[in-house]
Amino acid sequence: MFDLLIRGAKIVDGTGAPAVSGNVAIKDGRIAYVGADEQKAANTIEASGRLLAPGFIDTHTHYDAQITWDPWLRPHSAHGVTTYICGNCGFALSPLSPGSLDYLVPMLAKVEGIPHETLVQGAKVNWNSTGEMLASFDGQVGVNVGFMVGHSTLRVNAMKDRAHDSHASRDDIDSMKAQLRQSLEEGAMGFSSSHIETHVDHEGEDVPSLHSSHEELLELMSVIDGYEGTMAGYVLTGFKPDAEAMRKMAEVGLAANRTFAWPLLVPGLHGEDMMDAKMAATDVAREMGAELRVQAPSCPVGVYISFKNGLGFDMFPGVWKDVYRKDHAGRVAAFADPELRTQLEEDAGKLPPGANGQYRAAFNNYEVQTVKSPQYEKYVGRLMGEIAKEEGRSAFQIIMEMVVADNLETVFVPRDPNVDELAIWKDIVRCMRDSRTLWGGDDGGAHIDVLEAYSHSTRFIENAVNRHGLMPIEEAIHNFTQVPARFIGLRNRGTIAVGNHADLILMDLENVAVTPVEVRADFPANGERLYTGAKGIDYVIVNGIPIIAEGEYTWAKPGQVLRAGKDSYTVDIKLGAKTTEGPLLEAVG
Repeated sequence: MFDLLIRGAKIVDGTGAPAVSGNVAIKDGRIAYVGADEQKAANTIEASGRLLAPGFIDTHTHYDAQITWDPWLRPHSAHGVTTYICGNCGFALSPLSPGSLDYLVPMLAKVEGIPHETLVQGAKVNWNSTGEMLASFDGQVGVNVGFMVGHSTLRVNAMKDRAHDSHASRDDIDSMKAQLRQSLEEGAMGFSSSHIETHVDHEGEDVPSLHSSHEELLELMSVIDGYEGTMAGYVLTGFKPDAEAMRKMAEVGLAANRTFAWPLLVPGLHGEDMMDAKMAATDVAREMGAELRVQAPSCPVGVYISFKNGLGFDMFPGVWKDVYRKDHAGRVAAFADPELRTQLEEDAGKLPPGANGQYRAAFNNYEVQTVKSPQYEKYVGRLMGEIAKEEGRSAFQIIMEMVVADNLETVFVPRDPNVDELAIWKDIVRCMRDSRTLWGGDDGGAHIDVLEAYSHSTRFIENAVNRHGLMPIEEAIHNFTQVPARFIGLRNRGTIAVGNHADLILMDLENVAVTPVEVRADFPANGERLYTGAKGIDYVIVNGIPIIAEGEYTWAKPGQVLRAGKDSYTVDIKLGAKTTEGPLLEAVG
């Protein structure tokens, strides 16, 4: 007698093999049977006409805080993701030392775009060590989640007020290494860091990891090589990587002796030249004996822009960073200053070609999404370039008037009026099929006021698979499941096979779609965020227990807290492009 039987599904097992019809039975949280024979179970899901796939695996998320008040990581899990890696980009909530949260909480509010009061009231941090954190989540989460240790967090613990000092003493580095070793021994999944220009804290300063030397970073990365099943995370630049940047990233992978995927390559926002340059970093790494890939979301990323917290704008040249060192009232006053407005516009035009934020400086392409002031409601849904032409003024100057009147609450979405949507989807498919990329980079849990890219797997199935027929569903599922599992070395996850954890999604393939983007004030302290649900994903099953059944959350908490070594193995970086390759498993059934 099995615990659960999924009967008559079209099974896509994650390996890329053709779909077959059959039954899947679950016992004690594991897949216990895959085949065509009838089986008996305590509970049965009739799945005729629906597609069964492994749960999706997202290797780059920032749910370190949200998981404390939302064990199901809604709505990300509604899009079929059952396993998450947190602690990316050097930002983590363990280990902690006395006073660390005084800096880390406002820093996370700024760099990850989460309302500060939401973190203050919502984040239930009742631990100091990583071991204590992991234990606090055991049996209390609805999804599978693993945590890396963050470089900025270690620097704050070890150096206190000197965390923004570019010089770390021998004692500082030894302290960071000791904290890292202890966290890895207690089950942390690895170590992450950042040197990207956009990571600026609430005080307008670069976050602590950006002040570290390359040598400090390599010394810390080398620690994880001594621990089975650990992984590395690193992002160096938001600009087009030059030869030195590519070499440095490869050196990080070699020091750690681990694979790592770095954000971000965004077809539709990045031109072909930028895409090719970012993927070329993998070619350099492989020549040096390392294995790194660039993360690429599986849909065009819509960015909802406001001038409230400065994400992206504080990497603009000139006076922009000074403006975002001010408090909210100071920013409003700055944007109201006619002379400063002129300087801001001039400085935005000096952004170097190839910068990640280039689209932010194309003010004519801003479409007005939402306004607070009645006099600007007539602009909603229109491009600023058209409005500027009608009024005979600069688009930027009109934008400044709007955001000041709206107390910085105006929201814009960049639109390219000449965009070829099909061409973008073709670029996305090209990226997914290139062995130098890895699906991901949606930053789930972060930038909740400007991004809802966590829905990108659903968007890909809706558009690239169903609407345009650019990729078969078997290949898409393979990229969402087995490929990331192999790349980071997850044990017994990523495919439908006997003995694997029963992380599964059951979907009505033809009707998979996203719901309209909306703003919800459903976070602690009425914090607002962008929210996009999913249609057609009927069941999400984690370790054999549905957390979503017929499209509704069940509030079950069957998730597992992943621990390095126990739940992961060390990936051999010498395999290079073959890291995620392997013979297709024999078609089930």
